[in-house]
Amino acid sequence: MSDARPGTASGADPGEAPERPAGDPLSRVLRQLDLELPEHGTGQRTARRSTPLVAPPERPRPAPSRRWMTGFAAALLVALVAGAALTWIGVETVRDSTTGRTVASSDPSEPGFEGFLEPTPTLLVAHQSGEELRSLALLSLSSHDIGGSVLMIPPDTVVQTADFTGSLALGYAYGGPDGIFQHVQDMLGVGIGELVVVDDARWAALTAGVAPISITNPDSVEGFETGTIDLAAGEVATWLGARSPDESDLARMYRVGLFWEAWLGEVRAAEDPSVVPGEIDSGIGRFVRGIAGGEADVASLPVTEEQMADGGVVFAVDPAPTAELVARFVPYPRGPSVGVRTRVRLLDGTGQPDHALQAAPLIVPAGAEIVIVGNADELVQPRETEVRYHDPAQRESAERLRDALAAGRVVEDARQTDSFDVTIVLGTDV
Repeated sequence: MSDARPGTASGADPGEAPERPAGDPLSRVLRQLDLELPEHGTGQRTARRSTPLVAPPERPRPAPSRRWMTGFAAALLVALVAGAALTWIGVETVRDSTTGRTVASSDPSEPGFEGFLEPTPTLLVAHQSGEELRSLALLSLSSHDIGGSVLMIPPDTVVQTADFTGSLALGYAYGGPDGIFQHVQDMLGVGIGELVVVDDARWAALTAGVAPISITNPDSVEGFETGTIDLAAGEVATWLGARSPDESDLARMYRVGLFWEAWLGEVRAAEDPSVVPGEIDSGIGRFVRGIAGGEADVASLPVTEEQMADGGVVFAVDPAPTAELVARFVPYPRGPSVGVRTRVRLLDGTGQPDHALQAAPLIVPAGAEIVIVGNADELVQPRETEVRYHDPAQRESAERLRDALAAGRVVEDARQTDSFDVTIVLGTDV
């Protein structure tokens, strides 16, 4: 690059500046910048060059112009979008399933492949009439948001925490929806993604697109006789809250389950997503459309009755069947809080497709939270299952999971990890 300066040309006598043609690019730039050069032959240019150089006083650096800042922001945005696009291109989705989705940058059949597992989507629906809790339902979605389940929870179910002991209905009366949200999660042993409160008017709006809803009523309750009834949209909330004075809340939960089955069936038959108002990708709209779009499973929480001193009846959770049912409805849960579930890295060590996901139902009821699935560094057969714990405090958890698998051996692995507690490498014995 030449050292030519405005008013001089590289290789010319410094005392003289050749005339530039009118169309010369540099001359045009100089005219645009309004730079005034002394006339040629007056000696002023030579005088300027012979004047000793004196450092000019320091001036504050001018702030970047608005145009420069706008351009920089635009360039930065383009860079970020390009980077995100490249990242997306480099990431391969291995299981496009909301009940078990993994994302990684390698072939899922290769040794060493690992991917994070997304939890099963869940939604807690609370029916509030006035200030009273009428019913609770835990909704979950299956693969691709097609099919799912509804788990009904009696409001008279008792929960025990460090700061509260009583029924969910009582907790709702004092703390509202937020007051029982964590209680339900702790009771079921799963983290719940969303909470929606539906009042009487909202039930009418939700069901108006498919009403009347036909139900075979097994019990005579106020306003509804036994036999086939057709619920208008405005009657849905009344039906959900109907209960005879001497009737157990379990009987009412059975009728609530009949409503969910009938409503989902009507939505499925309509084949029109607009019959359920609300969001497409979140909230009760997403869950009802999704569950109705496939196989739907409706059940009540396994509980046992307990008599109160005042003659009333409450319910206690039956732990073993509850763990099995929740594991079936929420096959890939997250813990309700840190440390409640054992975080598991579940790897196949044999080269069998879907081996890790097939083993999941064995360990989730035993308190596992599967956060990573993939393959071991070597895929061999035959192979014994290994349950590795990375902290001595997790040895008991590893033994519990080995017992749930009914195979393998517990191994200490001193490598410390932050994202999981136990690594299970599945062998041919599972």
